Amino acid sequence: MVFRDYACDVIGVGVSAGLTFTFYYLFKTGREIVHHLKDAVELDVEPGLIEAVRRSGGALNACVRGAVKACEAPIHSLARPETCGVFWRHTIKEHLTSQVMGFWLNDSLPVSTSTNSVPFMLMRKGVGVQITDPGMLEAVDMTIVSEKFDAANTSFLDHVWGWMKGVRTTGTQHTEEMLLEGTSVLGIGRLVLGAEGLCLDPSDTVPYMITTRTKKSLLEDLQAPLPYFRVLGVVTALGGAYCILRMAGQLVEAWRQRRRRRRELRLLEEARARQGGSGMTIGETDLPESLMCVVCCGLRDVLLLPCRHMCVCGACAFRLPEPRACPVCRTEVESVQPVFYS
Repeated sequence: MVFRDYACDVIGVGVSAGLTFTFYYLFKTGREIVHHLKDAVELDVEPGLIEAVRRSGGALNACVRGAVKACEAPIHSLARPETCGVFWRHTIKEHLTSQVMGFWLNDSLPVSTSTNSVPFMLMRKGVGVQITDPGMLEAVDMTIVSEKFDAANTSFLDHVWGWMKGVRTTGTQHTEEMLLEGTSVLGIGRLVLGAEGLCLDPSDTVPYMITTRTKKSLLEDLQAPLPYFRVLGVVTALGGAYCILRMAGQLVEAWRQRRRRRRELRLLEEARARQGGSGMTIGETDLPESLMCVVCCGLRDVLLLPCRHMCVCGACAFRLPEPRACPVCRTEVESVQPVFYS
């Protein structure tokens, strides 16, 4: 048996192992994040917050709720200069209509994304928690300040060319988002008491983010995909186990075939030795056609089982390609039995 007989199973085991590891990693990481987020203390920014952090050793994972306030000059909106905030993002998307299986479907592709931020803090009752590096935030819930769609100015030839290509441009969308000053948000991270006061820094165990949602709704969203990751991991692992068992079965069957062939060859050699010792000889030129091997025209000296056709010699019987089939009726050959002439 050559490698190509195992190729599909080897590829299946490799793909299954990769997918199983990926789903297990996603499940394990997500479960750890949920576990640490549940343990994170939910606090309001208030005068007693500094003392609570000091009692915890100067640092703890926390969910802190407060109002956004810029530590320096805030960012003003391009579309609405009177609107200001601390985190700004401008996204340009190209809207397309593409043909898929005869249907025209709407789609969009991002063209560019620009961001800007300033240090800010979460304030309440005269106490603030600083966010010194907003660029390190993993996620920020922002408000759409302006949204503008510029329709594409296409000619008749552009429409014809787009119809031939299967893709037509419909326009460009500009979206401006900001984290506005005064917005009540929940900051998640590691709350540290330093020389400059309270700071919310990145944590190794909980996501570093600013969100307008509650801790409960955030936990529900983080927990939602975990059962699917677990089921997919088990399914891919079972697929890999099936490929391994199938490959093991092929190896066992190949070993059985080799052992059966060695036994058949030994019996054939013993039969030929006894045939030669009996004093009976048949010259190959004197063979009638009914005793000639259908492959090499030698003496037919084996019986193919289970079809019981005697049509080949022992040498040709062992040279039949796998799976061995009878040259007369094409029945699969399970064993070869030597015959004796008297």
